[in-house]
Amino acid sequence: MANTLGVYNPIFYAQEALIQLENALGMAGRVHRGIEEERNSFGKGETIKIRKPSTFTAQNAPSSSQDLGTETVTLSLDYWKEVKFELTDKELAFTQQRIIEDHIRPAAYALADDVDVRLASLHKDIPWYYDLSGTPVVADITGPRTVLFNNKVPIMDPAMNHFMIDGTLEGAFLGLSAFSQNQGAGDLGINTQLRGSLGTKYGFEIFANQNVQSHVKGTCSTTDLLVNVEHLAGVSVIDLDAAAVTGTLVAGDTFVIAGNTQRYAVTALNTAAANAFTNVAFTPPLVATAANNAAVTVRLDNHTANMMFHRNAFALATAPLPEIGNELGARVATINDPVTNLALRSRIYYIPDSSKVVVALDILFGLKTLDPNLAVVAAG
Repeated sequence: MANTLGVYNPIFYAQEALIQLENALGMAGRVHRGIEEERNSFGKGETIKIRKPSTFTAQNAPSSSQDLGTETVTLSLDYWKEVKFELTDKELAFTQQRIIEDHIRPAAYALADDVDVRLASLHKDIPWYYDLSGTPVVADITGPRTVLFNNKVPIMDPAMNHFMIDGTLEGAFLGLSAFSQNQGAGDLGINTQLRGSLGTKYGFEIFANQNVQSHVKGTCSTTDLLVNVEHLAGVSVIDLDAAAVTGTLVAGDTFVIAGNTQRYAVTALNTAAANAFTNVAFTPPLVATAANNAAVTVRLDNHTANMMFHRNAFALATAPLPEIGNELGARVATINDPVTNLALRSRIYYIPDSSKVVVALDILFGLKTLDPNLAVVAAG
């Protein structure tokens, strides 16, 4: 016989969890959000297509119309994360608000934290960098901003541009008179002193994130390599060599090829063998043909990966999970937020032998770097 759970409403719990999830997300609210709307449910590992922000090309007038919103990008739903807990009879005697505060909120936060860590880890796809000062100064904001400006990133809309920093950099910025004192920042500086919020500076919304990642460099024995055999524009793997080269290149190491200013980021571990690195995966694809024996300069350093980025540099997609189980005695509900495109599932079922109700919250999501040239690592 199916168990009856009465007032324990999975929709209510899912709604409350979704609110907590939205509030706890750091990068997620600041990147491009996509969802495939044709289906009602998805499974882990499925590849979906999401709309990619449009780009345009100025043409001689009169010209033909350019298509709007027709370009899509594939994204794999690689992550299915869950938090599950049990409510005892004693805990079920609490009010719904107490259950939310004691259980739903921390469960949703754990899911949000996992999403945020993975988004912050996309720094490995970014080839551009700016080395921060030993003692942070205003130039540590205007410097990476200049890198994006020179890459033709649209930087005039603060709602689209963000600067994610760690606690050390935030503390240093909070101490700068340019940000936190009236003589340097006017009324905004006073507000920074009162609330500890840096707000928007130089066209970028600055936010501190406890999930800022660190990069540990590869062990390549030299930073001077050569292209091994000509590689045509558009490829995303390259062969590199050097006399007696040993060690590794790791995701997040970057390089530039002589003859072009475009930088590239290694996207997967590659170990040297026979004085060469074979099939080094990188992003973005080659913008120009790399000639045989062209000089390659590799950047190898350990750093904290603060990131300045445009919203369209990265994409996050969550997808609704099936509600199978409602007919099997469980109570299942999936909530979709039409504004943020977040999708979260709540499941509730009863275990008679232990007189406990089990609550599970889960989320299915995928993420991707859309354009690595729309971001820069502010290396601390």
